[in-house]
Amino acid sequence: MDFTVPIVVLFLVFGIPLRNKAFKEYRKRKREKDNKEQND
Repeated sequence: MDFTVPIVVLFLVFGIPLRNKAFKEYRKRKREKDNKEQND
């Protein structure tokens, strides 16, 4: 129980923004790939 609160806080502070950044990169690459396939 003592470690639960700090772990959750660390996840909220670092985990969610990192996940969002990774997801944006994934969507960007996917969009570029789709555009490349359409142009071929």
